[in-house]
Amino acid sequence: MQNVMTLAWDIARKGQKKFGGKVKEYIAEALRQAWRIVKNAMTTDKFGFVELQRKNGVIFFIVDHVDGMTVTLLDKNPYNGRVKRLLIDDYKLGTNKKSGKEARLYDVAINAGDIEIKLGDDVMVIPNSLNRDLLKTKKRWEK
Repeated sequence: MQNVMTLAWDIARKGQKKFGGKVKEYIAEALRQAWRIVKNAMTTDKFGFVELQRKNGVIFFIVDHVDGMTVTLLDKNPYNGRVKRLLIDDYKLGTNKKSGKEARLYDVAINAGDIEIKLGDDVMVIPNSLNRDLLKTKKRWEK
């Protein structure tokens, strides 16, 4: 818990330096970001998944380069609920500086569908879809 709070305050200070204002104005969003970072770190050690950034409508992430690992985009049809799996085979090879292992760098459009990483029987799904119900409630309250 202390690591999350420390990370959140660091993120809030960076936001304050960049945009001005008071640090406490940034703490709510910084806490959300810190929890997301910590949760991803806890659940993604198996595949070496690291979300690098979300910028200009694109999510950039790396995973360990392992033969037999597949990364697919889960494109869900909103009308009938069917899921189409699209293999993402366009990636760049590099080295993960933290682990020193060979890694794959992916870039996927945000809200294009969830990302599924699969190696044998192990599967991990990274949420990458817009929650439309949440968006509707936000708009309703803003009026």
